[in-house]
Amino acid sequence: MFSSYILRLDTTLFLFINNNFHFSFLNDNMRAVTFLGNGWVAYWLVLVYVYIYNRSKFKQSFFLLFLTQIVPGITDIIIKRLVNRPRPIVALHNLIKEGEAHVNLLGRHLSEHSFPSGHTTTALSLAVALSYLFPKHYKLFYALAFVVAFSRVYDGEHYPLDVIAGGILGYLFAKITLTAYKKIRKINGYNFEKS
Repeated sequence: MFSSYILRLDTTLFLFINNNFHFSFLNDNMRAVTFLGNGWVAYWLVLVYVYIYNRSKFKQSFFLLFLTQIVPGITDIIIKRLVNRPRPIVALHNLIKEGEAHVNLLGRHLSEHSFPSGHTTTALSLAVALSYLFPKHYKLFYALAFVVAFSRVYDGEHYPLDVIAGGILGYLFAKITLTAYKKIRKINGYNFEKS
């Protein structure tokens, strides 16, 4: 009963956000923003940014960014396969067909693996790593991560609960990985910059 209530609330929130916040001038921008959560795109963009603004610690940054992406990323894939929640456009198919619901789908017509949101996992884990590397700009990194998370619901590809779970997953696992990385580096005294 509790889980069915949560799922109904999740669906209601999804439809509210997806149906009431759409503006034509935002649509293309939201599609661009959502790519910041695509690991294949974001990781390389971030490496270029690090190379330009933190070249002296590029090797250290490369390794740290890789670790804080791979651990949450693999965990996200495993959970996706285990849960296998259908995407909103599939789960709400009958309501859409009967005219009782409408979904603004701006992205690909994916059908499965909705929970958790991989883009949000990537965005939050990157925010953790970048905040460590560039602490003065942490607000910017987290703000971008939250915009990516919002874009997943806006684009019609994920429920709010998918996004919340992806954000928690990305943040926690990146924090755990970062903590382990700092301890190992301190114990071993390994200098990435001179390797």
